[in-house]
Amino acid sequence: MSAANDTVYIKIDRNILVHKPTVFFSDIGSVECTDRVLLPKIKAMKIYAFQRHGNVVMSVLKIVELIHEIDPKITVVNEGETDFILEYRPKEVEDWVQKLKGLLVCVVIFFGAAFTITAFHNDIGITEVFDQFYLQMTGQQKPAVSVLEICYSIGLTLGNLVFFNHVGRKKLTHDLTPIQVQMRKYEKDVDTAYVDNVSREDENVDVS
Repeated sequence: MSAANDTVYIKIDRNILVHKPTVFFSDIGSVECTDRVLLPKIKAMKIYAFQRHGNVVMSVLKIVELIHEIDPKITVVNEGETDFILEYRPKEVEDWVQKLKGLLVCVVIFFGAAFTITAFHNDIGITEVFDQFYLQMTGQQKPAVSVLEICYSIGLTLGNLVFFNHVGRKKLTHDLTPIQVQMRKYEKDVDTAYVDNVSREDENVDVS
């Protein structure tokens, strides 16, 4: 049994992925307290048992309730999320499947970006702009491919590399790329919407 003034600090992220149907606290979060006997008990505490793969939304109050079952005198301080998503997948996706998905995404992004740039250039009439600019600067008709197109293409490529902060797998700086920032925002919005929807339908795992 713990002392009456023991305080337990817990921290759980918003979205946790597990690969075992039986989930223990050590699988989902971190815990700290001064009682070294109590600490392993909390880490070994059973949180949830999946019957099949899927997601479940849990309230941190359920975790507090389970900790109080060990000792009702414990003071629990939550340093993480108030509601979190627990996702169970039986095993990791094969490496070749991940690579294939990545390749397909790259192909779609490449041709999608190429179509977008082409449509934008046609919309603003970039060919006519180059023709007129070349004629004004040189007094001659512009050939099919001139220094304008070459420099513009090089500048467009370099500008995209600098903006997205990536050359292959290497980053130009240690800053987060715009894609990483937007993906984190998207993940946060999806998680928040999912938690709110499950909570509204009263299907989350909460205190008894």
